[in-house]
Amino acid sequence: MVRKLEGLEELDFDIEAYRKRLQLLRQIVSGENQQDFAARIGIDAKRWNNYEQGYPMPRHVGMMLMTKLDGMSIDWIWYGKTGNLSGKYLEAIRAAEALEIAQAKARLQLVHPQPQAKPAKKTAKKARARKRS
Repeated sequence: MVRKLEGLEELDFDIEAYRKRLQLLRQIVSGENQQDFAARIGIDAKRWNNYEQGYPMPRHVGMMLMTKLDGMSIDWIWYGKTGNLSGKYLEAIRAAEALEIAQAKARLQLVHPQPQAKPAKKTAKKARARKRS
């Protein structure tokens, strides 16, 4: 039986960030579909879903990812380190993260809209001065 990653917070392992990186990797490679991604790397979709839910990914699956996805880094998957990523993946990850930030800002704007600036009222003097010109 596979167990969720527990107790790793004490070791500075951010489980939520790990889960997000797995989801991001899937989205970069094959869009939203877990089944397509799992088939592409050669594992069962249910297993991939478990990994995205926080269950530990065995080393051999990490190595398989690096083999099937040329330029991917296990250091990024597990720890978020970008040093060994190819330029292609690094660029795609940065673009996806920028999009996520923009979407979060847009959602925040919907929830807490900024008040619209009121147009300045024309004073009577300015209005008369314009009429004379």
